Amino acid sequence: MKRLRGLIFWWSFVSALSLFYVHFVFATGNDEISRLRQELLDLEKITKPLILTFRKVAELVSPSVVSLSTEKKEYPGKRNEIEPSPPSQNFPPKHEPHIDSMPKKGLGSGIIIDERGYILTNNHVISGFSEDEISVVTHNGEQYNHVKIIGIDMNTDLAVIKIEGEGFIPITFGASEEVQVGDWVIAIGSPFGYQQTVSTGIISAKGRTHVIPFEIPFVYEDFFQTDTAINPGNSGGPLVNLRGELIGVNTAIATRSGGFQGVGFAISASIVKETVENIMATGAVVRGYLGVGTHDINTELAKILGLKDKKEIASRFGLPSEKGAFVLEVWSDTPASKAGISPGDVIFEIGGRKIENTIDLQHAIRRAKVDATVIVRVMRSGAESALEVLVERQPQDLGGKTYIAIRKLDEPSKFSLGLVVNDLTPEIAKSLGIEDDQGVLVVDVETDSSSDRAGIQPGDVITKVGTKEVRSVLEFMTLMEEFLETNKPVSVFVKNKGFITLK
Repeated sequence: MKRLRGLIFWWSFVSALSLFYVHFVFATGNDEISRLRQELLDLEKITKPLILTFRKVAELVSPSVVSLSTEKKEYPGKRNEIEPSPPSQNFPPKHEPHIDSMPKKGLGSGIIIDERGYILTNNHVISGFSEDEISVVTHNGEQYNHVKIIGIDMNTDLAVIKIEGEGFIPITFGASEEVQVGDWVIAIGSPFGYQQTVSTGIISAKGRTHVIPFEIPFVYEDFFQTDTAINPGNSGGPLVNLRGELIGVNTAIATRSGGFQGVGFAISASIVKETVENIMATGAVVRGYLGVGTHDINTELAKILGLKDKKEIASRFGLPSEKGAFVLEVWSDTPASKAGISPGDVIFEIGGRKIENTIDLQHAIRRAKVDATVIVRVMRSGAESALEVLVERQPQDLGGKTYIAIRKLDEPSKFSLGLVVNDLTPEIAKSLGIEDDQGVLVVDVETDSSSDRAGIQPGDVITKVGTKEVRSVLEFMTLMEEFLETNKPVSVFVKNKGFITLK
């Protein structure tokens, strides 16, 4: 009995101790949770202004953002069932797409820029579609099936369309030149058709070029790079600052999966604004041009020239600094060729405006008046030269023009074009909806080859090598061998795309 009472005592003691421990741990845990909750409430007072900023920007900008959908109604000739590719670094051709790759459906976004219903978007969103094949849905769900195409600009991949109505809320343009790396930005659009999707991030870099992979001197590139989520369907939508002002138009993504991977590109609002103003005023964009292909003086250029680094470029070409626009190509019968600009020149001033890189050169030429004479100062073989250039109106494409290009300074190895071609028979031409059978058909393109990087795709038809026409694989290979033996870049004319340079 005595032993039983002892066991009962110890059992009661242990139970009481256990209950005390549980109560202590529970109370301590509650205290910790309460402390954390209070700290978060205190921190919210600090972060609340930023949270409210994001909310109010979305509320302010959303009425200016529309969703675009496109759908082909008729197909002349046979077409493959190919869905549109997401906008990537190999995105929209600067000319009309090949008939086989022309999409039958598409999605995109747009930005209201005028209360009368003028809408800004990417050209590649509406390219290949007629006015009655484009639909617009506004932020409140109203659908417009009667759309008028006001004008397009292939060299900036921008377009302006119009819907009938009034009282639309236009977006406010911001000063893109004030944007800095690290700034918060917000994108609004219709990724994968999900309308009015808001995403946020920062400016990862600015002044990006060579996003559009075409070796022509008329492409204007000044892109913001952002980690804001941009996906197929966001093309043509706004990238805004925390004041709700437009600082860029979302246009492309770098991706291996077809979706968001943290690298998106938006066309700078400075280019957008002047393009829009031209289109709305005249229905077209009139610009002057030089007719040169240029490159920044950097490590990438050194590799192209077969040199070690940019210091060796400066030494080899007698440059006083590593700034300026290095001339790689000069196209025939252009203002540059007529004025005597040559490959290897470095343009450092135009009309009194200092030129430190290709972006500066683009800005200067875009602002130059057509039919006006400007003084272009270049460095050539260590000496300065002042050349008078008559600025001419920029042509639509390079059809019929040839070029002179600088070669590698060291002995270059023979490069592979990465092209597999076949004869274009009458049967194949008919199946592709092509009227004649002139040229060769591209049946395969090696990944990361010079042809792939230049944007040539299977299904393209090559009709010329240089200025000479080709009608068979034998003619094509004979002409290509002549160019390859000289170790110079070669230009080929691709049907519906124009001349493309292969290096």
